[in-house]
Amino acid sequence: MPKSGNPSTGTTPADFAPTQWNIIYLLMTVGALVAALSVSIQPLLLDKIFGIAFEKEGAVNADIQVVAEIVSIVCVGWFGLLSDRIGRVRIIATGFLIAVAGAAMSLLSVQMGLAFGAAGLVLFYLTRVLLTVGADTVQLQLSTLVGDVSSRANRPRLMGNLVFMMVFGGTMLSAIIMQMADYKGGVFIIMCLPLLIGIAGFQMTRKSLRDVAQPQQAATGDEHPLRQVWSVITSDPRLQLAFAAAFYTRADVIILSLFFSLWCISVSDLVGVTRTYATAHAAVMIGLLGLAVLAAIPLWRSFIERHSRISAIGASLSLASVGYIWLGMFANPFNWLVALPLLMVGIGHAGCFVTLQVLTVDVSPKPILGAMVGAAYLVGGLGTVMLVQSGGYYFDALGPRAPFILMGTGKMLVTLYAAWLLANGIDETCDHHLKSTRMVDWKPLVFLTAALPFVWLIGRSVIEGYISNGSLGEAPVGFVNRYLGDWAFTFLIISLSMRPVQEITGIKTLAKYRRMIGLFAFFYAVLHVLAYVTLEWALNLGDMASDIYKRPFILLGLAAFLLLIPLAFTSANSQIKKIGGKRWKMLHKATYVINALVALHFILAANHENGEPYVYAAAVIVLLWYRFYQWRGGNVLRALRIG
Repeated sequence: MPKSGNPSTGTTPADFAPTQWNIIYLLMTVGALVAALSVSIQPLLLDKIFGIAFEKEGAVNADIQVVAEIVSIVCVGWFGLLSDRIGRVRIIATGFLIAVAGAAMSLLSVQMGLAFGAAGLVLFYLTRVLLTVGADTVQLQLSTLVGDVSSRANRPRLMGNLVFMMVFGGTMLSAIIMQMADYKGGVFIIMCLPLLIGIAGFQMTRKSLRDVAQPQQAATGDEHPLRQVWSVITSDPRLQLAFAAAFYTRADVIILSLFFSLWCISVSDLVGVTRTYATAHAAVMIGLLGLAVLAAIPLWRSFIERHSRISAIGASLSLASVGYIWLGMFANPFNWLVALPLLMVGIGHAGCFVTLQVLTVDVSPKPILGAMVGAAYLVGGLGTVMLVQSGGYYFDALGPRAPFILMGTGKMLVTLYAAWLLANGIDETCDHHLKSTRMVDWKPLVFLTAALPFVWLIGRSVIEGYISNGSLGEAPVGFVNRYLGDWAFTFLIISLSMRPVQEITGIKTLAKYRRMIGLFAFFYAVLHVLAYVTLEWALNLGDMASDIYKRPFILLGLAAFLLLIPLAFTSANSQIKKIGGKRWKMLHKATYVINALVALHFILAANHENGEPYVYAAAVIVLLWYRFYQWRGGNVLRALRIG
């Protein structure tokens, strides 16, 4: 087992030897390298090994990343909570072991891909999940460990150093190693490196790293840590801004590594280069972005020491936003001028990421620091899922530059939120304390975030002039229909999960957002049905009947939609009073049937190489199991040993 500080006394920050910092920085570098290599090599493997068709590459690559992120959100968030109880070092060692298992299985998945083609993707999904969970766990817990040992005075410097090493491993070293892809046997070597690095990281953690914070045997007072996390976030507008920014910032490197590589591969034949060369070129450009991040970190570190954290987040997001939109205007990824917007994105990413790390640790109470950092990771993971999923659809249907426009517009939204806070006098003093204790309601931010998939779809179509002849022109009808259906199901699952989260955490204020999320699920379901009957079949009932006969799973979706209609129209308070609370509750239990029907509809409608529907279905099964477990008098908190 990994060694840690004495449980009764704990290792104090004063006892934290300089060699410990070297170990932490080295482990952060290798953890980031494992994550970066697994993402960077993925497009090439899917293209050359698994033979994924070009027109599906964006969606399949995105689906794999989404699946990995969804599982990682659950596992790594729970690890963050657990680390407050048993220490950070044990969790770091566990993260490396998980990554080692994923790296070992990845070699086997390639052999299955060579033998069975796309049918071997099932194992590849699992390897990406393990690699993502392991690498993210390591990076998150190392950040938390630095939070344990740092003070408000030296935290910007120490967190800046940590982010520097993370970016160095995740971009610079990754870019150098990825150049081997263009040589014989290079891909195999790249795939072996995470295995070797993971083993070395585990041994180094076990033998050399020490915990600092004293493990908490129970939550402070009578309040559960998850409720404390919610109280801290809702009481500080800076954290609300930070978490909104995390939603769009954590996905930066993944979006660029994944979709810029896909962009280069997709046009490689047109410019007369091999796909392995295109992959290596993309890695070089991501390496340049990493250089920008590394160069900008000292400047941002100085900025956040002297200025408001809110100003730092707003300024950094605006730079990254402009960079993304500028990148989306290029026609050729092999044009070396694309380095300029990539540099802007890198500079903006550096400022936002460092500020988020410093601000989260500054405001978090020490006993729940792991849970707070885990909550920030949770929000960033949700953003990654949402952005990668949309980016994959956009890549296939609207072109390879579309994911970058998506990222730019999202960051612009949070920049406006930061400007609104400053305009309303919500800022920091010179010693980084809030000037005002004014509370900020999250409803506007939740509404804008939930509306973004619709805004992205319509905005992209209008800006590019895609609306013509009753269709979305260059956006295929199948894309529009699937896109809207996916978001309807996503919001259904979020709505279904909010009550369990509320009951487990005791955060009662979540109830006021559940209705809004449910209505957005209905909104996207209506658009999904309208796209089917108008864009796809132009209101031709005969053709629709013929299509339903050929694809009877459509009836499952239709049944779910019909059940959803009365739920949407009885969501207002006036309707609850009119119907009666007991009858209203009975009516709204139909949501369990709706989710089950949509899960079956999604699975039957999916392509065989698409694993995303099964993850959605698994989420529905877990949530329905929770409801059944509660009905029988079970206690999930006690069962999970987190209560």
